[in-house]
Amino acid sequence: MIGAKNQLKKKLLPWLIELGLSLLVSALVAVRQGVLTADNPADIYRGLCDAFFVPGVFLVCFGILAFCARGGAFDIFSYGVKSLKVLFTPFGRKEKHQRYYEYKLAKEMHRQEPKPRTLILGLCFLACAAVCLLLFNGAGG
Repeated sequence: MIGAKNQLKKKLLPWLIELGLSLLVSALVAVRQGVLTADNPADIYRGLCDAFFVPGVFLVCFGILAFCARGGAFDIFSYGVKSLKVLFTPFGRKEKHQRYYEYKLAKEMHRQEPKPRTLILGLCFLACAAVCLLLFNGAGG
């Protein structure tokens, strides 16, 4: 029972942290847009649309980058940096230089499963922004 509780907490905590930070950014943007002092519904919906759109775009972009990185799309860049270290430093030449194929296989063995939580949260924020945009257009914006 305790193990299941810890497992749930371990899986839920990253979601809650990302959601909390995103809601904080959303609240800051909403305050900056004047949602709390707006008089008509169109201004409120416009501010809320902006407030949900900003963290949504950031989360989607970071989610796509993380997904690509976990898939190995940027391995060539890390291999290039490692090759430069071997080429230009005297202490780098002592180790045997790996070929790219060997490097890629070694990276694949330690690669984790992609975690789509950032992308999912970003899409949820963008969906909320789309709803607020529809409400803004319906309110005479």
